[in-house]
Amino acid sequence: MVVADFVSNTGLDFFYVLFNGISEVPLFSSPITGILILAGVFLASRSAGIMMVISGLIGAGMAILLGAPYGLVAFGLFGYNSILTGMAFWSGPFVKPNKATFFVSVFGAAVTAVVWMAMAHLMGDMFILNGLQESWAIPGFTSSFIFTTWILMYATKRFGHDIWPEPLPPEAEELIRGSGNPAQVGDPNFKWTAGEFMKATLKGVSQVTFVENWKTGVFWVVGLTLAFELAPFITGQDRPWWTNAYTAQWNEFSPLYLGGLMALVGSAIGVAMAILTKLPTPETRAGLHGFNQVLVMIALTSFIPLTPQAFMIAVLATLSCSFVMPAFQRFFVTWGLPALTGPFVFTTWIFLLGISGFTNIPAGIGWARP
Repeated sequence: MVVADFVSNTGLDFFYVLFNGISEVPLFSSPITGILILAGVFLASRSAGIMMVISGLIGAGMAILLGAPYGLVAFGLFGYNSILTGMAFWSGPFVKPNKATFFVSVFGAAVTAVVWMAMAHLMGDMFILNGLQESWAIPGFTSSFIFTTWILMYATKRFGHDIWPEPLPPEAEELIRGSGNPAQVGDPNFKWTAGEFMKATLKGVSQVTFVENWKTGVFWVVGLTLAFELAPFITGQDRPWWTNAYTAQWNEFSPLYLGGLMALVGSAIGVAMAILTKLPTPETRAGLHGFNQVLVMIALTSFIPLTPQAFMIAVLATLSCSFVMPAFQRFFVTWGLPALTGPFVFTTWIFLLGISGFTNIPAGIGWARP
């Protein structure tokens, strides 16, 4: 009987560690969301799905070996950044899939678990004012992923392994007459339609894990909508099974299952802004100007109780991220690096720091004011 209980508890822990870690990529903690996201990723790429599982378990395993609080591990907080780091290499679009990049993925996933704890400590303790009772802090979000991945990517450019694809010869840019901006040249037969806009929006959702597939985006949206926590149902707690991961920061019993909608709103804003500002059409169609906005919109409508003012500030931040993204692209292209989720982290940090002084925006779990 003791052995059976041990096996049962171990299996349940494994279930939560894996799928909560995946669901925390879009900043939720729901195994249903994690299952559907993983299914969507496998639909697009088997190697991406495999690396999502491997890197998530490596991050959680490192945390357990080093003695991290087990509740944080089971909640998925040591999985999601490791997942993104792992998927950026071997199964990602940036480098070649081979033994060298597989090693970097595994190593990066392990290191990211340590960096996550460092960033949680830094962002949690940086703004202490007169003791813990009069302090405020902001989450690290995906900062441990981006800092670790930028360093590893920059380092591997010096490695004697076949990691980076041969750079394409620079194209001669035709400038707009009387301007220093490039004239955007694309497929002359392509026209934006409602269908193409929706596909680009869904790809913006799926690109959070470097996958360009609108069908994967559908899995994401459904998973984010059905973000039930399940813990009360599985453990037999006297609580309804539909406790909601999206509103868990402020009302776990809320019937507002808006996670999928907010992801679509964020990506749609990014795509619309890319079209209006005439960013390269192939990038926009691939969803590259939607995924950071997805995370900004989710972060500022789930970490903060949803009010009209909170929604307004979330939309404003998402619009702002559409300027931060091309700025980061231009900045990091100097070193041959992608912007990753840097625009999301930078934008959300700035807005959380800013709204700390606005009393009409209520504080939420994950950030607080004195």
